[in-house]
Amino acid sequence: MRGVSIFDGGFATYPKIFNSRGVKKSKKVIDESLIVIKSYMMGPDKQAKNGYINNLKHNLGIIEGGVRTFKTSFISGNKSVKYNGYDLQLVVKDGVVYLSVSLDGQTFMFDCWNINSVVDGLSQRNNKCNFFDAVYVEDLINKGRLSVKFNVSKLKNHGTTWRIV
Repeated sequence: MRGVSIFDGGFATYPKIFNSRGVKKSKKVIDESLIVIKSYMMGPDKQAKNGYINNLKHNLGIIEGGVRTFKTSFISGNKSVKYNGYDLQLVVKDGVVYLSVSLDGQTFMFDCWNINSVVDGLSQRNNKCNFFDAVYVEDLINKGRLSVKFNVSKLKNHGTTWRIV
């Protein structure tokens, strides 16, 4: 006949202290010091025939020297940025990163990036980091730590620049 030990004798303290392998549970820690490339270029996914940068440039841009430009400051998800009278902000919803454009209480959402393409962009440039996933990147955008800047000058379309702060 088998003897009864304290571990299977019904004591309530054992499962609360240790997991099934006898090791204390720990929370996953992300080592952000491994992120070496914190600024990079990556254009929007081409959804429309002309691309969203051209549509934004023609509809929201500022005319400089007879040519439309679309040069914004960095746009994040935690606060809006004013550009040419419009409020611009990033919004993440259902796996898509939208550029929210608001004017006089009306808002239009441009679905510019799939969240997985942003994750892939960060992962490819920081190959020592294995913690980039959709949830982590969405959290970076919503907290304002990952932002994007449009850079279309009168001479050339330089696309967008992403940065982590």
